Amino acid sequence: MPCKTADKRIDSDHLRQEAANLAEAIAERAERAAEWAAPRVARAGENVSRAAKEAQTRIEPAYSEARARVVDDYLPRAQRAAEAARAAIAEAPAPVVAPKKRRCRRGLKVLTWTTVVTAAAGAAYIAWRRSQPVEDPWAEEYWADSTEEGAEAIEEPTGA
Repeated sequence: MPCKTADKRIDSDHLRQEAANLAEAIAERAERAAEWAAPRVARAGENVSRAAKEAQTRIEPAYSEARARVVDDYLPRAQRAAEAARAAIAEAPAPVVAPKKRRCRRGLKVLTWTTVVTAAAGAAYIAWRRSQPVEDPWAEEYWADSTEEGAEAIEEPTGA
């Protein structure tokens, strides 16, 4: 089935003219936005700069005091404590290592010997059982059949 196309013709000159008009309108609005935003951005920059200077002047005494405490008080204390710990370690006698007790593994020994004895008893039972004669309950008694046949064979010649 052939594809039907619309018979609309696109006027490229008209599209170009509309695009140019749109670009002009966007440029004018961008220029107005820049004119409006420029003084506000400048004021905001000044306000941020002023606030940063004020914060710096407020924090500076606390920072100076904290730095002085760390440098003058905490670091010397930490160094003295580290030196005292090193001296205590150097003077301390070597630690005495106690000899380890040897464990008596009685339970493991009992289990091992029980296993060995049980295995030996099982092997002895199997050997004894195999040495016993085997009777087949389904087997015919061969001596019973032979005596009956022998008796019939003897009776027939006399009875005939």
